[in-house]
Amino acid sequence: MSFSRIRIAARLRPPIPGEQHDNAIRVRTDTDAPTAIIVDNPRDPSQTFNYPFSSCYDESSSQQEIFERDVKPLVDLAFSGMTVTVFAYGVTSSGKTHTMQGNKQQPGIIPRAVQDIFHRTLSEHPTASISISYMEIYKDEVYDLLVDRESALKLPVRENEAGKVFVANLSVLPVDSLDDFESAFSQANKQRSVSSTNLNSVSSRSHAILTLHITVTDPLNSCTLSGKLNLVDLAGSENNRLTGNDSSRMAESAAINKSLSVLGQVVHALNQGASRIPYRNSKLTRILQDALGGNSVGLLICNLAPGTKFRQDTLNTLNFAVRTKNIQNKPLVNQQVGPSSAPAVPRAIPAPTQSTRLHGPRPSRVPRISNVASVSSGPRPSLAFSGLPAPTAKAEEKPPPVVPVHLTEEDINARIAKAVELEVARRLEEREKQRREEEEAAVAAARSQSMTVHDEQVSSLHSLPPGLLSPLLKHRHSADEELKQRLEELENKFAHGSKESHLAEVLSPISRKKTGRAYVALARAHTQKNNLQVALELYRKAEMYVPDNVKLKERIIEVEWAVKNDKPFAPSPKKPRRAHASSKRAHGKSKHRLAPTDEEHEEDDDEAGSGSGKENRDEGSGSAKRRRRIKTADEGEPGTPPKKRRLVKFEE
Repeated sequence: MSFSRIRIAARLRPPIPGEQHDNAIRVRTDTDAPTAIIVDNPRDPSQTFNYPFSSCYDESSSQQEIFERDVKPLVDLAFSGMTVTVFAYGVTSSGKTHTMQGNKQQPGIIPRAVQDIFHRTLSEHPTASISISYMEIYKDEVYDLLVDRESALKLPVRENEAGKVFVANLSVLPVDSLDDFESAFSQANKQRSVSSTNLNSVSSRSHAILTLHITVTDPLNSCTLSGKLNLVDLAGSENNRLTGNDSSRMAESAAINKSLSVLGQVVHALNQGASRIPYRNSKLTRILQDALGGNSVGLLICNLAPGTKFRQDTLNTLNFAVRTKNIQNKPLVNQQVGPSSAPAVPRAIPAPTQSTRLHGPRPSRVPRISNVASVSSGPRPSLAFSGLPAPTAKAEEKPPPVVPVHLTEEDINARIAKAVELEVARRLEEREKQRREEEEAAVAAARSQSMTVHDEQVSSLHSLPPGLLSPLLKHRHSADEELKQRLEELENKFAHGSKESHLAEVLSPISRKKTGRAYVALARAHTQKNNLQVALELYRKAEMYVPDNVKLKERIIEVEWAVKNDKPFAPSPKKPRRAHASSKRAHGKSKHRLAPTDEEHEEDDDEAGSGSGKENRDEGSGSAKRRRRIKTADEGEPGTPPKKRRLVKFEE
């Protein structure tokens, strides 16, 4: 079995007006040495990197030159029954799509290859038939570009019994002339996902793969040759710091960079002779498995950008090309022997036209138009075949062959699943309609019943004597006003409280404690002025900042009781301290102050009542005070605060 390495062609695009470049990337085209790309080392300009390839093109190269030298010989192999794959690889805005598609003045590889195929069909292979398929890989999902955008579904990637990878349910459209191809391809190319970035006004957001199926029948030898020409326009790797992508563009960029990274992993694994090649890590490498170490003949066109901001990306592209050219493929001829060996096209779909296409975006695939400023303006130019010489007309017009439609097992399962889905949807709709009718009937019955009850109440009210319900209605009106006023107060209180609680959550623990102390100090000042309502609000604010303070909660309960019962606020006495500590403190204070305050007298009385017995107080005076407290407790009102009531019971 013969081996074939992937050929490498490098092309340096001209600089864009306004783009900074320093001529650090050059093309060597001397006759004495092989062609190569010369790149200055960005860290040491005195050193240069040399990348020799089979074909290197500078800024002045033409589309015709690239096609005639590298692509046209591969078309002969496709007519021989082989699979040929041509890649366009490079950083974003390096000219990949221009190389593959071109414009009216400079047609690219795709229109030139199609024109050459039909020219060969007319002159050399009159029995050959041509068909095309066109797909894109957007966010690692495969979509058919030959069907309408609204009806395009995600297509699965499968593998048949022979180990060949294919895309299930992908359209294959037969074309009989260059005009048929131009009409179908131009319409399909409008549905490809593109968007605007800082580096490219019509940046490709997906990988596009155009496949030309060439079937040549030889009735003399009773054999059929089935060749394929895969023309792959890869999306460029992106640096989001340069492209200015938004969130949706960044998601697309992440999917593009991931698939290209897997492509590099596959190339590295093939060069290392690894036992496992990670083809399945990406849909791109899975579909192109035949071209990477398989049975295909490959050509990689590396597009290079001369700008200084692309220097590292250019080096990455060249290093990838060096690794790729070491991959060995095993090309095979796809030949079927027998009179009925012509393969049937799995599916034939008419070329989409402008009248049958439904306009409108499809959110699952097509990106929205970005507002990012671009380097250049204007839409991507459409393909034009007018720049190519027209092929010689056929000597005899033949009617187009009738292509039979064959339903595979997957198509049958898909139709069954669709029929079941429609039936389930119909039944659910009927059930939902029946439920709505029942609900409407129940609502109508309840409404009629309520109207009947209301009429009965109105008639009974008219039968009552006049003036009987006036006091009740007045009382109800006053209750409604009071309830409304209370609700407004609660809403204002809740709104203010939510702001305070949010502020308390933001502050640090030390700041919360200081803020709580400040509110407590203000509350004490208003308590002394007998502004209990204001003091209560300040205490509650302080509680938001120190919610775990037990004494503060007790003080709030006492002030609430005083406000509710419209009584003066009397703070609860402090807890009795130990005898020796109290006496030492009293002895220490006596050295500095001559007369104790009223609060100290009260504390001394409390400590005396608790049984300390170490203060120079008159026993009769203490007994009289205890009798007064007991009398007050006996004659007290039932609304005494809980803490005071417990204290009185303890003394009793």
